[in-house]
Amino acid sequence: MRRSQLPAGEVSPETEGDIPSLSQFIYEKLHTAITEGALKPGQLLRQEELASRFNTSRVPLREALQHLQATGLVSLRPRRGYAVTSLDEHELIGLLQMRMLVEGYAGYVATLNRTEEDVKELESCLRALERFPSKNMNDAQRAKWTTLNRRFHNALFAASGDEQLKLLTSNLSAKVQPYILLELSSTQDLVDGPTYHREIYEAFKKGDAATVAILSRMHCEMTAIRFLEVLQTRGMAIDVTPEQLIELGPAASIDRRGHGGAKPAAARRKPALETVPSAPRKSKPEPKPARTTDAGERVASRGRTLHTPR
Repeated sequence: MRRSQLPAGEVSPETEGDIPSLSQFIYEKLHTAITEGALKPGQLLRQEELASRFNTSRVPLREALQHLQATGLVSLRPRRGYAVTSLDEHELIGLLQMRMLVEGYAGYVATLNRTEEDVKELESCLRALERFPSKNMNDAQRAKWTTLNRRFHNALFAASGDEQLKLLTSNLSAKVQPYILLELSSTQDLVDGPTYHREIYEAFKKGDAATVAILSRMHCEMTAIRFLEVLQTRGMAIDVTPEQLIELGPAASIDRRGHGGAKPAAARRKPALETVPSAPRKSKPEPKPARTTDAGERVASRGRTLHTPR
């Protein structure tokens, strides 16, 4: 078995007697190791080895593994113990499709509820991401970029003020993150990912919830299509086309008028900023031109109208 790339003898700042704190510490370390690719899909997690590395008993370790199992990052295999969850191509495509829907909606709600602090935090994340090259990153750069990419999207969705929505987006992202890292390692190219990040931030800053929703979804579509290409080059998922991957039917849309479930969260402690009024929805959308790099033209190029679940 491949040995995990966790630091040997790593110990929590708390004492072992403080089991909840220690188990949370172990959970966070393993969670990071999985999402950053140090622990690979399918890799066994031998409790004896991990207990030795964390210099702890099995009680807090077992609690941490159970927590990871609840999030779907690890699985308990009969007579073999815990292992990093390994998804087949159909399960992974299903998660990528779910992510398209959830992140589009989450971006919409987040923009409606954003505060000045949220805008500043997202700008800080964006500036950190834009320091990286778009091609040919080394392993250390890819790992750091991946962490910052998650930070950007977590900061965006945190602006929603909805704890359940934040948890859902975070768990979906964590499950697909190792595979996104695999895709990035294979292609060595971010393509137009940085452009999407910049456009999402600019629309978020202006309060254009509809544009943030559409760009967030399109960003997920781009990632899913690129990963599909990686799978197909390896002889997998050959019966799925990019069109089938991203065409999810009426449930995929978000109403540009803002009706339905995108009301400001009651739990917000600070007033949300003003938002940009959305244009009225046409009864029969006209055919749109091909997608371009400008944010407004990207949104206009969508062939289907987006609408919020009622």
